[in-house]
This record gives sequence, C-alpha cells and structure tokens, in this order.
Amino acid sequence: MPMPQRDTVHWYAGPTTFYRAPARKPEEVGEGQVGVLGVPLDSWTLGRNGQRYAPRAIREASLYLAGYYGLQTEPVGYVEVNTGNVSTVPDEPRLFDCGDVRLHQGDHELQTRAIADPVAAITANGGFPVVLGGDHFVPYPSILGFIEGLRRRKPDAKVGFLNLDGHFDLWDEFKDMGRYNHGTFARRISELPEVGRMVWWGLNGTHIAQPDQIELCRDKGYAAYTVRSIRERGIQETMREALEIASEGADAVYVTFDIDVTDGAFAPGTHSIVVDGLTSGEVLAALAVLPEFETVQAFDVCELIPQYDVGGGRTARYAAHAILSVIGGRVLDSEPRFSEADLGAIFR
Repeated sequence: MPMPQRDTVHWYAGPTTFYRAPARKPEEVGEGQVGVLGVPLDSWTLGRNGQRYAPRAIREASLYLAGYYGLQTEPVGYVEVNTGNVSTVPDEPRLFDCGDVRLHQGDHELQTRAIADPVAAITANGGFPVVLGGDHFVPYPSILGFIEGLRRRKPDAKVGFLNLDGHFDLWDEFKDMGRYNHGTFARRISELPEVGRMVWWGLNGTHIAQPDQIELCRDKGYAAYTVRSIRERGIQETMREALEIASEGADAVYVTFDIDVTDGAFAPGTHSIVVDGLTSGEVLAALAVLPEFETVQAFDVCELIPQYDVGGGRTARYAAHAILSVIGGRVLDSEPRFSEADLGAIFR
C-alpha cells in the first residue's frame, strides 16, 4: 500500500496529516527526521480564544499545498525559481505527523508534562520537533521538553531562544492569570538555567514592554529587533544577526513564531491584531534564513485562531507555508536542474 503522502488524493479527501505525512509516534521519529506535534490548547490566554482549533486548521491548509506542489504524487517536484533547484518527496519519508498531545485544560503542571514529554522524545532521538500551537503558553513546556531531549544526548547542552513576535511576553504575572500563560511564557523561559541568549524579532506597536522587562533584557544581554529597525537594516540581515546572537554559546536554538508578528491585514486569524506589523512576505523571507543555521533544531507556530481567519483561511495557509519554508530542506530532496541562464531567459 502506498504511503499517505504518495496517494493521489484531492486535498479535501483522505487522511488529515500535515502535508500528507505518515503518522508516527514521537519516540519513533529518528535522526534527521521531522516530527509534527499538535497542541490544541487555549486555556492560558487573555482575550480572544480559539487557538485550540489551530493544529487541525494548519493540517487542513497543508493538504491543498501538498497537492499544489505535487508532494503527494509521483516525484515530479517543483522548481525553486530563485535557485533553479527542483525539490521532490524522498522515497523514504523524513516528515512524520505525531498527532496531538493529551489535554489537561485546567492543570498547567499536567499540561506542561503532556507537551514536554513528546517533544523530548522526538529530540532525544535526533529528530526536529515542529509544534503546532495553541496559544503562546505552548513554547514554555515545549522548550522544557526540547532541553530534556537534548540533554539525553549531551548532558550539559545549552539552548538559545528566538521569538518572532509582536510582543515581549515577558511579564512575570499577567493580569489575573498568574505566572503561566501566553503573556509570561518568555519570562519563565528566561528563568531556565539551560537557556542562554534570548532574542526577539518583529516587535511592533506601543506599550510592548514594562520598565522591569527592559532592565531584565539589558542585564542578561538579550537582544530585540523592532519593525522599524528591521525595515531600516534589512529583513534577512537582521534575522541572520538575531540567529547569530541566539546561537552564541548554544548547542541548539529553539524558534517560536507568533502569528501576530504579522500585520493583521495579512494574518487576521490571531489573538492580537496589530496594524503596524510586518507583511507576510517579509516574515517568510526572514524564515527562509533559518535553514542556514544548523543550530536551529526546533520550531513552533502559535496564536492562530481559525474562526477569525477571514478570506478563506489565509492565516492557516500562511502558517503551513511558514513551516515548509523552515523544514523543506530537511524533508525534501533537492537537486540543481536549471542554470542561472535558464532562469534569466524566463524571469525578469
């Protein structure tokens, strides 16, 4: 029987796994492979809810893209018009869907373990975890699992952290929600002894930080890039610099992507709509830099809310595109086929 990703199936039929990837348990994801894990959770967010529906929405959006790129049929492949390379799905898949975590909506300790354990299992075997959130509490338990998995391979491993986000999320306590929620997750991560440099990229709007948060970043040597500085200095230039900082002294870097780093005109299906964020094209250009850094070994997408995603699910499809831009080189085969002259004869 052919693998699910090889089946010729219309996007609206067949199994709903990420990019038609075969299903596999987290502990079965091996060296050099990617394990996609859903976290349908929105229990620790203040304001608009519905992030629990995001993992399914991202998976469904990926099905159309899988068919469009020919990733579920015979390996015809698609051309990267900037390089002339042709990418195809390998005969032996390197992308697997690990399903969703067990939910404990009212218990953050149990929920933390339910997220951390499968991430640790993927990481311990040399896999690359991709986590589909969920609200932005998710990176805290996810990076805990990532650290645990790394330390099974290297006991003294250190981790860098990069947050693509419109906000710092560095509150010690947030409103009436205590110390564990989508506004405090970065503060909790900053308290982990295994975490070194932390970097924020894409901060936008006003009132994004309190004085004690600025003092914390200054004292710990953290770095941040605002929308204004990114546009003045360059999308990919600032992203490379951010990754270099996050990689300093680190064995691996964990990257989290909050949809609200993107302007609400391009990504309306999220918790915090911003009106001065980056365009989706700018963010995708930045994410394309991540594969240049071997230190990047984990990635998540958070804060997608499908019921606010007007325009035919544009934000969910954007999230699926973003993930493929990060892991495409890991899960697809690529070979040079068209020269610069070939491309220049067509593209102007």
